[in-house]
Amino acid sequence: MRTENNNIHRAEKLLAVRRLLDGKTSTKALARKLGTAERTVKSWVTLHKNGRLLKRDHHMWNPSWDRENVKVHPLDEDILVGIKKGRPNYEDSIISLMDPEVDAVNGVTHVEWTDEQIDRLLLWMVDRSLELIRDVALGTNEFQEELNFVNSPFFALICKSFGYDVDALRTGVEAEVAYMQIEQKEEKTIN
Repeated sequence: MRTENNNIHRAEKLLAVRRLLDGKTSTKALARKLGTAERTVKSWVTLHKNGRLLKRDHHMWNPSWDRENVKVHPLDEDILVGIKKGRPNYEDSIISLMDPEVDAVNGVTHVEWTDEQIDRLLLWMVDRSLELIRDVALGTNEFQEELNFVNSPFFALICKSFGYDVDALRTGVEAEVAYMQIEQKEEKTIN
């Protein structure tokens, strides 16, 4: 019988839960990888859903992180690996660990979102998506992801909330894609 690994860093638990909830792995695969039982992984998910997987009683906990509009965001995997090893090896990991909103004990960052910041983010998502459709090669995963986003109800909701004509935007995107397809065919004909 295999013994269970009880020395799993909290950041690794949070990363495991994030990967599981994102559908990137299974409970069984995580348990095997981390050397723990499936029931243990399932307990982390339950703790996470109940808001109890984060450790709040550590000496670095900032009481301002408990405010209602402060949201917890998981750190990138390379940063979590650096935290676990105790020596980040990427420049951005080192910079991130100096950020006062980074909670290295839990492997997350705490961000306070104002209404204005949320509005800017939503507008950026629309702008960035349209830029990528214009600039990314046809047929790539990134291109398809952006087309899916433009055709999503969420895109329509953003546009509606800012007074944009979603149908006109989508028609413009369709025209641009059609033009890009014609250009691509002409390039193939020339070559």
